[in-house]
Formats: sequence, C-alpha cells, structure tokens
Amino acid sequence: MSYKNSLILSVSLVASSFMMLPQMASAQDEDTFKIDEVVVTARKRAESLQDVPLAVTALDASAIESAHISTISGIDKLVPNIDLGDNPFAGQGLVAVIRGVGFSDPEKSYEPVVGLSIDGIFLASNTGAAFDAFDLESVEVLRGPQGTLFGRNTVGGVINVKRTRPTGEAGLKVGTRITNNSGKEFLGVANLPQIGGALSTKIYAFKKDHDTFAVNTVTGEKDKQKDLLSLGASFLYEPNDRLEALVSVDYFDDNSLLPPTYNSSLLDPGFSFLDSDLFCFLGTTAFQGGNIPNGVGCASASLDVAEASNFDEFVRGEPSITHIDGWSATSNIEYQLNENLTLTSVTGYRKTTDQQITDSTHGPNVIFAPGTVGFPLFVDDTDDDATQFSQELRLSGSVSDKFDFVTGLYYLDSEYSSERINTAFNSPTPDLTFTAQQAKAYAVFVDGTYDITDRLSVSGGLRYSYEEKDFQVDFIFRGPIDTNFDNIPDTPSPLTGQTVDETDNWSNPTYRAILQYDVSDDAMIYGGYSRGFRSGGFNGRGGTPATTGTPFDEETVDSFEIGARMEFFDNRVRINPTAFLANYNDKQEERLAGVPGTTTFDTFVENAASVDIKGLELEVLARLTEELTVRGAFGYVDAEFDEFLVPDLIADATGAVFVDVSDQRNLRAGPDRTVSVGASYNRTIMDGRLLMTLNADYSFQGDTVTSAGRDPMGLGRDRLGSNNSTDFSASIKTLREGSNLTLTAFINDAFDDAPGRLGTQIFIPRDGTDGGIFGFSVGTPTKIYGLEATVDF
Repeated sequence: MSYKNSLILSVSLVASSFMMLPQMASAQDEDTFKIDEVVVTARKRAESLQDVPLAVTALDASAIESAHISTISGIDKLVPNIDLGDNPFAGQGLVAVIRGVGFSDPEKSYEPVVGLSIDGIFLASNTGAAFDAFDLESVEVLRGPQGTLFGRNTVGGVINVKRTRPTGEAGLKVGTRITNNSGKEFLGVANLPQIGGALSTKIYAFKKDHDTFAVNTVTGEKDKQKDLLSLGASFLYEPNDRLEALVSVDYFDDNSLLPPTYNSSLLDPGFSFLDSDLFCFLGTTAFQGGNIPNGVGCASASLDVAEASNFDEFVRGEPSITHIDGWSATSNIEYQLNENLTLTSVTGYRKTTDQQITDSTHGPNVIFAPGTVGFPLFVDDTDDDATQFSQELRLSGSVSDKFDFVTGLYYLDSEYSSERINTAFNSPTPDLTFTAQQAKAYAVFVDGTYDITDRLSVSGGLRYSYEEKDFQVDFIFRGPIDTNFDNIPDTPSPLTGQTVDETDNWSNPTYRAILQYDVSDDAMIYGGYSRGFRSGGFNGRGGTPATTGTPFDEETVDSFEIGARMEFFDNRVRINPTAFLANYNDKQEERLAGVPGTTTFDTFVENAASVDIKGLELEVLARLTEELTVRGAFGYVDAEFDEFLVPDLIADATGAVFVDVSDQRNLRAGPDRTVSVGASYNRTIMDGRLLMTLNADYSFQGDTVTSAGRDPMGLGRDRLGSNNSTDFSASIKTLREGSNLTLTAFINDAFDDAPGRLGTQIFIPRDGTDGGIFGFSVGTPTKIYGLEATVDF
C-alpha cells in the first residue's frame, strides 16, 4: 500500500469516526463508556496525560500485548515520528530516532541521543537497550529534548519503561508463544503472598529462541539467531503509609547470532580499482586473479542471491556472534515527609559483558585457490566489559495550591573497556587495540508549574550538567602490511605500540519554559521552548591516534513546540495535535569513510553540522461504542543540514579555512513520514463467560537514510525505501474466578509475500573514487505469525 493510500485510509477512518459519534452518543446517552484516563510521569510526578504540556505517547500493557511486540523497538508502530530498530552489531543494540534526531552506533564512547529509562534508571549505552518487551506495566515516549528533568542523552527524547510491581497477593502467570522460524517463548511470573503485612515479592523467568527467516545456502538450513534467558526478582517493602521501597535484581544471558546479512559491494566490469568497492576488488582480483567476473564476496554472490530468492535465501560463510550477558540492581525509595512533600531516591547498578565477532564484508568466504578452505576477508572481534552506577535524589511536592515542583541531584559513573582484534585477508598478525573510558556526570535540576489563574499556568525548569571523561587507547600491535596478499609479512605498521591518554570535561545549562491555557475542562493549548544538551567525548572507534586523541565538542538542540490536548463527546474522542521546530547546533556526526590518499578506512567524528528540523504530529483515539475503539497517529518530519563545515586543507593546510560539505553528507534522520491506524473490538460471549478480542492495525514508514556516507553510484545503498505492515490478532479469554486462560492467534505483516526485507543498509565511501570501501545490508523479518497461550492463577 502506498503512502498516499495509507494517508487516505487514515483520514477516512478518523472522519468516519467523527460522523458516527454524534449518532451513537445520542442513541447511547444512558451508557457510560469513555476513554480511560492515562496517568503519566513525564514530569517526574503523576499527572493525567491530557494535562501535560509535552508530546507524550503512553502505552499500557494491553496495548503492547495486543500489538504482539517482541522487543522494545517494536513500539514505533504505534507512535508518530519515532523509528526504533535492533542494531545487530551489538548485544541487544538499539537504534533510536525521534523527530529526526537519532543515533545508531553501539560504540560506548559515543553518547546516545534518545534516553532509555527502565524503572527510573538510564542506560549509559545503546548496547543492551533493545530488551524484550515482557512483563511491562507501561511505556511512555517523550518526544523532543528532555534535558531539564531527564538530563544527559535526551536531546531527541526519552523512552520511559516501567515494569510490573509485586502485587502482594499470591498469583502465577504462565505464558508461551510459538511462531514461525522455530520461534519459542516461555514466560513465568509469580507473585508471593505479602509477608508481615509489609514485604511483597515477585519473581520471573523468560526464555526466547528463534531461527533466521531465511535459509543459509552454505549450511543448507536456517541458522540459529536468538537464544535468550532472563531471570529476576522484585521486592516491595511498605512498612507504613509514608515509606515505600522497591528493589529489583535482574540477570540476562543472550547468545544470539546475526540475522541474515548481505554484501552489497560492487566490482567494476573492467576490474577498475578506482571504480570498484575496495574489498570487492581485492577479494576478486587478489585471490582469484581476475578470473571470476562476478566477484566472490560481492553483491552478485550475496545480495543478488537474496533478492533473486525473494529473501528466502542468504549466503554466510562464517557465523556472526552478538553475545551479551549481565546483571543489574535497582532501587526506588519514596518517603512522604508530609502531605505536601515527597523525597525519592533512585539508585542503579548495571554490569554487562558483550562480544561481537563479525565478517565485515557480510558475504561468502574468499577462496584463495580452487580446492582450498575459504576464509572471511575482514573479521572484527570485539570484547567489551561495561559497568554503570547512578544515583538520583529528588524532592517533589507543592508549596501552595498554585505551585508544584520537583528538584534534585544526579550522579553517574560509567566505565567500559574494549579489546578489538581486526583480521584482514586471514593474516596471522591481526591488528589489536585496547580502549577504555571512565565517564562521570553530575547535575542539579529544578522544574515547576505555577497556576497564574484557574486556566493559565506557566512551567519552567533549569538543569546544570557537568561531565568529565578519562580516555585511553593502546595500539598494542598493528599487523604487518601484506602488500602482495600472500600472507607473508612485508613491513610493520608505524602505529605499533602507540598510546592515547586524554582527559576532558564539558558543562552546559539546559532549560525550558512552557505556557499552558485550559480552553475548557476538556481542552488545553500550550506553547514552549526547551534546550537539550549532549556531552562531548572521544572517538573510541578511531583507528589512529589522530582520530581517537582529538575530542569532539558537545552539541545542543533548541526546540520550539505548540500543541493542543482535546477530548470531545463526553471523553469518547481524544485528539492531540503537535507542531515543532528544532535547531541543532554543533551536531556530532560519526561516519565510516576511506582515509584520503590511502586504501584504508576509519571512523571520523565531526563536530561541524547545523541542522534544521520541523514537523507535525497527530494522535487520535475514539471509543465509538463500548466494544469498538479506533486509533490513529500521523507524523511528518522535514530535517536537513543547514550547513556542514569542515577544514579545507587544500585551500589552507593549517585548517583555518572551512568549506560547506552539506551536499556531500547524508543526514540520518529516520523516516520522513509515519502513519498508523488501528481498531480493537471487545465483546463478551457465551453468557459472559468468555471475552473475545479482535485487533487490526496498519502502519507505514517513509523513506529512511541509513548511512552517513553517500553512495557515489546512486544505487541507493545508503538508504531504505518505505515499508508498511498490516497486522491482525484474535483472542479468547475465560472470565471466571480463580484462574483464566487466554488463547491468541496473530499475524504481523500479513500481506507481505517475502519472509524478510532489508532492515538497514550501510555504505562506506572512498575518497577520490567512484567506488567505496564496502557496502552491506542487514535483513529483517516481515511476516511473523503464531499462537499464544497464557494462564493466570
């Protein structure tokens, strides 16, 4: 379905809802069905969603379960102007873009731009952030800079996740999900009876396995992809009405492999070095003597195979590992000082170990000579250890009937160490690099709302952040250069034994101001300004002292937003429109590119971009009858570089002269359009003994740029086309005392005729040529169908 048709469908659904409502309202005045009130903590105090002057989407457990969302990244189907994905090159890596502001690299020296909070604890890295969506109470998506209350890594927004709490009553929930691709999930959640009238306990276990959606032609079968085990427990201590302490301990072990990946590198038909992608040229001419025009390891032997099979097949010579395990402990303690003031302490500790072993060319193995054993062309083996400890202390409450506030202190200490081994052309002397960083962040903040009149209020906040980082890189051994490609060492690299040891700090105030006017009891309008801050840092992925030892500066975002929150027909219809304009200053852009004048590539971080972003959002929810609810969301983003200044070393070797290269850079801003529409129908049958639920949802995402480097051949290897998905589910739930059984059948992306599609594409350009270093793509499943069974005791 095209974007035009999807938009027509969205408008038609909303329009028909409005035409139906007056008739239904007059015919059913005696009924009391309404949209349920949603309580959110977007400003770190409990408020009704319709009273919050921010762009917030709140999803409860039923909405998440009805959409059959596997990981947290799946919620982007339900929220406007957000694009979430699983980064396959990190253990549970998350790619997050909100309103055109995004970041995908799993390198831990880079700061995320979208904050992910689990029970009040922010993750210091994208690694481990794409967790599985089970046993969740709610997810709140806050769009736009949230630096005042949520602090670091929130220039794009915040995803605020809350898990279920211990109930204090004996209960057991057991569930299983069976899907195509040999998918199996098992969940058990047990609540124990309260002890001593004060201590409640919950324990859980979750297991998940599934295979790739396509057959690996090398092995002749589908590869194992997901293999996850999660265990945990929560303890809620409530000795009196004033004190509440919630402590959780979690453990996870994820032994996953990559989804299908594809080499998209090209070889010039004339075997031209300048017009070919480097790795494809070397893998063909050096090892095959130019005798195989298709180029083993190139697109013709990889991506073309997948596309010709309608993504039923892929070629992978070596397994690619993305393993992560770790544990965490969190505590949320609230003490009510008096009826107006509450003191809150949020403490978190998290430790992870992850390993990635990847053939960077993502194609079949290179064969040195007929009859010999093949090997991957370029292998990256990275082992990381990371820890983080954070402490937040807040005081919230009200001073009078007109003024409420929250103020506090924040501290974070995060560390990581990394050992990276790069092996090119099966060399016996690989490159070896050690990287380590310790980052500390301190902040003080205050935010409050003052009611000027009964209808007019003003909100404001201020946060001051200070961060410092100690960074070290040891190039222990950079292997010999095998210029003849015969595995015989020639000359040692000059980087052998070099070390980088740097320290720097960054500080910045962030603030916001919002004016809100209640037009009526059911409608309000607001307008506001906010500033976001993202700390500077060091390039932990750089391959030389020059690219790692030079720090990059902080970046800021100035965002302006207007919106309305409205309910009609006695709270049967909710309409929330929002418009925004953001100016990105000193934007940090990391990109893989060829090193000028060489045949190697490196990661560069440039602090040179200015970006303008503007857009619209609309969320609609209508309860047409007591049984039927329809929903819709629309998002539009227009994001582009205003300028991208880099030193013009040709005009001035000192770097004092700058040139605008914005026309040579891609802005990875997520899809320019997002649309979702859906309907839910609930009805009791069998004399009230069963509840039947039917769900139908349609979602659309527009074109997306995925690579900072442009494809010089214009083949689109740096972007993805639009995609859509139509999902259906049907369930039956027993309604009785004591225990209930729920059976569900579902299918996502029901009308796609292929088992998968391209989920991302990366292209690494090469300076001064029409070719690049290499390009690759990653597949993602389309049609997922299965059965679920859940028993609640």
